[in-house]
Amino acid sequence: MKALISSDKVPTPPGPYSPGLTVGDWIFLSGQGGFDPNTGRVVSDDLAEQTEQTFNNIEAVLEAAGASLDDVISCLVHLVDLADFPAFNAVYEQKFTGVKPVRTTVRADLVAGLLVEITVIARAS
Repeated sequence: MKALISSDKVPTPPGPYSPGLTVGDWIFLSGQGGFDPNTGRVVSDDLAEQTEQTFNNIEAVLEAAGASLDDVISCLVHLVDLADFPAFNAVYEQKFTGVKPVRTTVRADLVAGLLVEITVIARAS
């Protein structure tokens, strides 16, 4: 049975979807972006700052599910500009130590000034 993951540390979704769901030990997050949970606005037009906030949001959802970045198995990364990949990757490498999750990175048009969006699948340990 699936259950909603919610936290006041996560931006309210702007559409009809959940920030995250658990199904047994599995944790599925909707795409997270660089939105400030207090203002609902994108934190900056800087890719590194947006990536940092995106990970803050991911960590908040995972924490609400009793997990952490160490439990992430897969990341799907959307970048508006693939030329930003090195700046994104620099932040990403700091977030995942040890065994890295599998990852796919694609170019995408994103909403509301987002430069990056990340979807993760994790399994609670």
